[in-house]
Amino acid sequence: MNYIMIVTAALLFSLQFMFKNGFQKECGSSWNASLIFSLYSSVSGLIVLLIINKFHLEASLFSIAVALIYSIVNIVLGYSSIKAFQYANLSVYSVFSMIGGMLLPFIYGILCGEEFKPVRIICCILIVISVAMSINKGEQSRKAIKYYIAVFVLNGMVGVISKFHQSYTAYCVDSASFIILTKIVTLLMSVVLILVQNERSLKISKTAALYCTGDSVFNSIANLMLLIALLNLPASVQYPIVTGGVIIFSTIIDLLRKEKVTKKEIAAAGIAFISSAFMAL
Repeated sequence: MNYIMIVTAALLFSLQFMFKNGFQKECGSSWNASLIFSLYSSVSGLIVLLIINKFHLEASLFSIAVALIYSIVNIVLGYSSIKAFQYANLSVYSVFSMIGGMLLPFIYGILCGEEFKPVRIICCILIVISVAMSINKGEQSRKAIKYYIAVFVLNGMVGVISKFHQSYTAYCVDSASFIILTKIVTLLMSVVLILVQNERSLKISKTAALYCTGDSVFNSIANLMLLIALLNLPASVQYPIVTGGVIIFSTIIDLLRKEKVTKKEIAAAGIAFISSAFMAL
């Protein structure tokens, strides 16, 4: 059941990226646009999760503190992701996003005492090769590299923070309550940050609102599945499977949408998938 949830989460993450890409095309990539995206996404995710959890909510000082850090990371990640879509298609974005989401939790898990196998060194080498192949030369690529790096690090930190929270069962709330807390904190932070901006309009088109809702619903359910699975599986096993699945699903989605996907990008996705398999051995 845990592995079914992980693969399902990988598919949901792949579809979520598509909604985020659509929002960027609809509303642009400004800081204010990213805050509005966080705001609407938080509201949608909060409603869905409250329904899933039958309006049950637990709270602890530990979980609230972790939720605050989690929310800050997600707001900055949202901005970096929207900016990255100015320069990259879904498959390139997913390589940076999910490899960061695999490598950092893997390292964190090993540092926390999870089993380490020498064969996984091969995976680290393949990761470097995959990322290098995803970077195209040119002016746009040079502008985008800082956002690629931000997405790499921040998505990795989401996994690290999730594993950290789930490791302290004596202090943490249930998985659904934790995600609900992150949505509440993100919602409040987004409102405050929008109010201090020069541009304070909260209005967006119906299409943009649908993109926010789709992104949030898929992301919320996927993260809930991963949090539940983390209670039984080590991070160094779970996140490689998620990464391989997302990169493959994202590349397939790009091909189905008839977006321009180069042979090098397909090869990079293949290498990333192989590296994920090595990680899970």
